[in-house]
Amino acid sequence: MRVTSRSLVVLAITGGALAATSTGAFAGHGSDSGYDRGDDLRVVSYINGDGGKNADVDPNSSCFNPDQYDMQKFSSPASGNPGDNNVHNDACFLDNDGNKVGKNIGASFVASGTGYISACPDPDGAGPAVARLRDLNGDGRNDSCFQSSYQEKGVAGDFEYHVRVNNTGMEGEQQVKWGRDDDADGRIDDRNDDDVKVDWSATGLTGSSYSW
Repeated sequence: MRVTSRSLVVLAITGGALAATSTGAFAGHGSDSGYDRGDDLRVVSYINGDGGKNADVDPNSSCFNPDQYDMQKFSSPASGNPGDNNVHNDACFLDNDGNKVGKNIGASFVASGTGYISACPDPDGAGPAVARLRDLNGDGRNDSCFQSSYQEKGVAGDFEYHVRVNNTGMEGEQQVKWGRDDDADGRIDDRNDDDVKVDWSATGLTGSSYSW
């Protein structure tokens, strides 16, 4: 388990919120009832351990217990997208009561450094919500995923935002930021964002969370 100092700050804040209220936080459900868009939403991004498939990530990583650092082995080029060693990055907005909110709130994941975004899933399938995968800097690697709402598909992962990142041979650090994107341009609107880091290498054993 690699919980960074940044994660501990999130955990401390979340712990205080949970102590003050039991509404929604442990249930993990989404809610728009009573949600005031003037609320100061807490922005949380984390790496999903994919049911133990990603052994370097805390298996309990979540919006309420975010593991934000991973050392990962390159995917094989033949595996295509999202990649056989892709990293699953999830995120959520939490209201003042600890509920996951985000219906019709646009947000973007923006990647920098090595690797690229290999999957930007539509939040609701055939519904009205949309997802847009972009190459913002024109270097041939997709680095932005905009989603107009949180996932609502009646499956695991609902009420959160999801992206997959991948790397097939460019060693080094990848940072993925996430936050509100009200104008849907693929860029985060303000400094109220959160981020994760992946150190990619041929062995998956190169990097250090201490720099994070």
